Amino acid sequence: MSPATLSLLLLLFALPPAAGAETMSRDLGEEVVRLPVTLPDGSRHALTVTVFHPDEAGPHPLALLSHGRATSAAARADPPRQRMETAARYLVRKGFIVLVPTRAGYGADAGGADPEDSGPCRRKDYPASLRAAVAQILAALDYGRRLPDVDGRALLIGQSVGGIATVAAAAENPPGVVAAINFAGGAGGDPDSHPGVPCSPAQLQQLYAEFGSRGRVPMLWVYTRNDRFFGPEYSQAWARVYRAAGAPLDYRLLPAFGDNGHLLFSQGADIWMPLLEDYLRGLGFARSGLAGRPSPSGYAALDDGERVPYLSRADRLGGYGRFLSSPLPRAFAISPSGRWGYAYGGDAIDRALDFCHNGNSSPCSLYAVDRDVVWPDGADGR
Repeated sequence: MSPATLSLLLLLFALPPAAGAETMSRDLGEEVVRLPVTLPDGSRHALTVTVFHPDEAGPHPLALLSHGRATSAAARADPPRQRMETAARYLVRKGFIVLVPTRAGYGADAGGADPEDSGPCRRKDYPASLRAAVAQILAALDYGRRLPDVDGRALLIGQSVGGIATVAAAAENPPGVVAAINFAGGAGGDPDSHPGVPCSPAQLQQLYAEFGSRGRVPMLWVYTRNDRFFGPEYSQAWARVYRAAGAPLDYRLLPAFGDNGHLLFSQGADIWMPLLEDYLRGLGFARSGLAGRPSPSGYAALDDGERVPYLSRADRLGGYGRFLSSPLPRAFAISPSGRWGYAYGGDAIDRALDFCHNGNSSPCSLYAVDRDVVWPDGADGR
């Protein structure tokens, strides 16, 4: 995968978002740009990139998030645009500008060509599919590095197929990339038909060795013991050959997570965020990205749903009532628009805010966390 092979025609400007674009999260400075790209096979695409901005003045470091791959075309069409909002919120709190490309063959583009199709299980062509993914990652990275408020430093982060694509992109040693992070990276996995065993594992191991022979970007790899796409014997073998080839690597094999550790990145932010916090601190990114827990305000009794501002009576009884009956840890968020969100379990605060912000142009704030009302006294907007 030489730089010449990855050459692409990229017009260095952003087209306006497509008509009918959904509501953005204003608190994250969210916007959508479309980048014209030509992939290594000669096909031309308009790459949709979601951009999140901190609200304070820059310059800022850059982070690029790469999504995974669903096993069916219908699933690859949903959502129509990748946002990876929980991870984006964490990184924006750390002061990063965040880019989330929706690669060709996914989202609103899922009905057309699928450049990342690597073929049937017994005849995989992983290099061709990864060349398409890497070309799009590097195109979005090049766009981001040219933003006027970017300080020149960049992180690459990916999950599943986005994880192995991040390893492949890091092997190109892109300018300004100070580290790359791979969550459960791999390809050819299917938890139903061959759990834990990827298609063409020998080909994958050879690829990781090749990436390690070229890559000089420090990497963190995060896998779990019960990944039903790529069992631990595979991720351990990939780490061995990658490191033996000369690339710098911090490999972490975490304990089992739920029924399928492959879902750690999407469902276990309370586990990976502190881990990433420590890793990034070692790279000089000292600002915390962890969501703080507000102090109890005494605004109202927790079970007094009538005092919850902005919500209709039905939502106070329904949505807030469900929050009150959910287990700890838990959080409930509200918005002047009447939208709300609640979550329980790991990373409840972030997920409650994410649910409240979804499709909502008004800001969201926490009303209650665990057993406490945290809404500030006097902030009632009714």
